[in-house]
Amino acid sequence: MSRYLTLIPYLAAQKILKTSARPEIKVKTVLVTNSPGHVSHEPVFSRLTIPVCAVSQRDGYAVTASDSYAATEAEPVEITTFSKVHTGSPVPEGYDAVIMHEDVRLDDPGRIMIIRPARPGQNIQKAGSEVKTGSMVIPAGHRISPADVGALIGYGITSVQVKNIVAGFIPTGDELKEPCTAPGPGEVIASNCEMLAAFLDQAGVESVIYPIVPDDPVQLRNAVELAVRECSFVIISGGSSTGNRDHTERVLSEMGTVLYHGVAMRPGKSTLAAVVDDIPVFGLPGTPAGALAVLRELVIPWLSDTGWPVPVQHTIQVTLADSVPSELGTDDFILLSVGNVHGGYKAMMLPRGGGQMSAVRSDAVLHIGRGSEGMKMGKECLVRLTRTYPHPDNTYLFNGLYDPILDVLDQFLRKKQQRFFCRTASHEATLLSVRHKNTHGGVIIRRGNGGHGRMQQDYSLLEGRAYAITIAEKEYILAAKTTIEPGPGKKFTCPGLSDNSQLRQMMDYYLQKTGVNPAEIMVIDGYNTEQEIIQGLLEDKIDFGPCSASLAFEYDLQGPIIGCDSIDLVIREEDMESEQVRNLVQLLESDEWRGEAWVIPGYNLERSGHTFLLST
Repeated sequence: MSRYLTLIPYLAAQKILKTSARPEIKVKTVLVTNSPGHVSHEPVFSRLTIPVCAVSQRDGYAVTASDSYAATEAEPVEITTFSKVHTGSPVPEGYDAVIMHEDVRLDDPGRIMIIRPARPGQNIQKAGSEVKTGSMVIPAGHRISPADVGALIGYGITSVQVKNIVAGFIPTGDELKEPCTAPGPGEVIASNCEMLAAFLDQAGVESVIYPIVPDDPVQLRNAVELAVRECSFVIISGGSSTGNRDHTERVLSEMGTVLYHGVAMRPGKSTLAAVVDDIPVFGLPGTPAGALAVLRELVIPWLSDTGWPVPVQHTIQVTLADSVPSELGTDDFILLSVGNVHGGYKAMMLPRGGGQMSAVRSDAVLHIGRGSEGMKMGKECLVRLTRTYPHPDNTYLFNGLYDPILDVLDQFLRKKQQRFFCRTASHEATLLSVRHKNTHGGVIIRRGNGGHGRMQQDYSLLEGRAYAITIAEKEYILAAKTTIEPGPGKKFTCPGLSDNSQLRQMMDYYLQKTGVNPAEIMVIDGYNTEQEIIQGLLEDKIDFGPCSASLAFEYDLQGPIIGCDSIDLVIREEDMESEQVRNLVQLLESDEWRGEAWVIPGYNLERSGHTFLLST
């Protein structure tokens, strides 16, 4: 087996699949009540005539239309031959029209006085006008909807034959662990197949997920033999590259015909396709991003080409908030987060890589063809939405520094059918995004300085006036297992943080206030992060250390407050009066937000919604 892939163009891979591979369509019978989402195998015909007889469409009187022709408001016509009817009731034989109550001036026993003439057929639904016995209700190849269920049952149908495509999933890899188990070093939970099956479920495809197969060609062959007997097509997750533990290509070439191995697309270039016993078999990369890209860009379009009705992917026009690089000769598929920024859709590129969070946070995908080296910031382009709820119209788009309180804010807004998305960025990149007006604003953390007020930060990159709006203040404590009090002969151990770190400055200021002699403190190196400090406390390696109150709470650690940071939104001055921003500020000022955010400890919400001009 070659150690290098021979990449074919993405469009060529699509063409090969369209002409060389078709899923095996199976047929099954399902109850009508269980049929929504399924595709009908054959036309379904009504077993009943509806309505069975002529019925009234109004409350009123059944009459013979010719008896009413001379009626006017000035000269009503008296009719003595009539029948009182209600909506949906049969119209008695001999009558050909129904007059509504409001067109009758007098209603005495045995006679009515009408003021408007009736025409034949007025307010009457004829027998069989909705459907006749033997009329087609739904055609073959129709995706059954909830509305179809009511019609089918109403027309005497209790079960239908539906097309059944079954996708078989084979997870492979020595490193895989079953879902709901704890992975050890070098291990990962097998989640790709569940993710892909969920996507195919939206297209009405049934899925079977087989047990994990180790990196063993014999076991892989056995799994494929079983899957092609039972399924319409098969997807192998992992093992599609050319490494020593990648056996998929060799096994499939021995069992059938490999259509291609390697596609010039990113992510997903190591994908392959084969046919074994007339059943299409796909080999997908083991990375979640690569697997999802191949499913979305190759497998689902292939299903559509075979005539299977797949969900429509909606598109919108966006302006890129970033420059998006691409490689010549490669079709690139870029995940984006999209928001309506003051009347126009802006799209922000999400981090590339094999992780799953970019897919979770994405709203859309951008396809850059193989003839392009990328797109520049400000470029207008068409993107496909990967989700429609919450809609980009209701999405707040920010760049900035991450803090867990932002997740709480997003959850709060989702209850109002809105969304808050913040892409992690440096302080400098955040200010530049605000300056370029590519987002609603930025998220900054104004660092506390050991109780001396705020550390000075540079906002000159804004090149204009901007306001800061406080989300919450994040508290820091000096976490410890014992009381920190100075005394004769006392010795304390603490983490060896750098002199210019924020945590070190907060700690030193507090210790100075409490009168602890620096000579009483022994510094222990190797505890540079909050998580490492927590671990050192739990293992009794250090006596105290600074960390956020919210993190300490998770480990039941306590201590005095030694400082705080302010988590702020930065908004351009000209955007402060926009409806979107005003709505967000009002929410941050509200008791409702404070009630929501109190669920996460370690934050002070007294200044939430506080707005002030940033000094640039």
